[in-house]
Amino acid sequence: MKRIALIGATGVDWTVDEKKKSFVKLHTPQGYNIGHFTPRYGTHSVESLVDEAYNAPFILEQVAKACKEGYDAIVIDCACDPILDAARSVSNMPVVGPRNASLHLALTLGTRFSIITVQGDSLKRCMEAGVRKEGLEPFCASVRYLTLPVLDIAKRPADAQKELLELSRQAVEEDGADVIVLGCTALSYEIDLKPIMQEVDVPILDPFIVAIKIAQLLIESGLSHSKVAYPQPPLKDVNEAPSLKGAFDGLLKS
Repeated sequence: MKRIALIGATGVDWTVDEKKKSFVKLHTPQGYNIGHFTPRYGTHSVESLVDEAYNAPFILEQVAKACKEGYDAIVIDCACDPILDAARSVSNMPVVGPRNASLHLALTLGTRFSIITVQGDSLKRCMEAGVRKEGLEPFCASVRYLTLPVLDIAKRPADAQKELLELSRQAVEEDGADVIVLGCTALSYEIDLKPIMQEVDVPILDPFIVAIKIAQLLIESGLSHSKVAYPQPPLKDVNEAPSLKGAFDGLLKS
């Protein structure tokens, strides 16, 4: 059985959420097992570049753990793709970022995409920075966001559903998008995308589902990211934080 490591990006263990557990189980490919890895410390959501920076070493610690446990692929469970490049540098197995995978897949389905994420200019800036990093600015019609912050989505899913429909309509009719990418994996198991797609008549990509499917594709194709693009970091002496002691032995620390 092949194994995909799902690396959380926050200090919150998603396995206590029955709805998320059911969603992950539903989208686990046949013949695969998804193992969960939760950072020991971190913000309760990732909604800014500051959140990414704060959580980074604890996310990377879990990536290192998955590597040592011999998983076949890694998916980072956040549409901000925190520490994606660093994770690929320490890993020989494929590491998939939901935003990275979804933006590039969007351009196999259309010519201009919009990202719709959750509340906040800081998260909007995070998404825009990701688009620039991928070199996809000419193909990005817009980045829009709901009025709900990520931690309120589960409390008000009907409001999120209604808002997502309206924002999708605006992205298509006003911004010229012909594909929409969700900018938050927390939306994945709270939103029913089928009626929204029927209403706006464009594909809407769920970044969580895309990331799992791309991980499966890479495993079954025998492919991983280029180690020329993502070389192993040189080993060196490290003044370790006590909480991370031993986590990066052989990966960063000599």
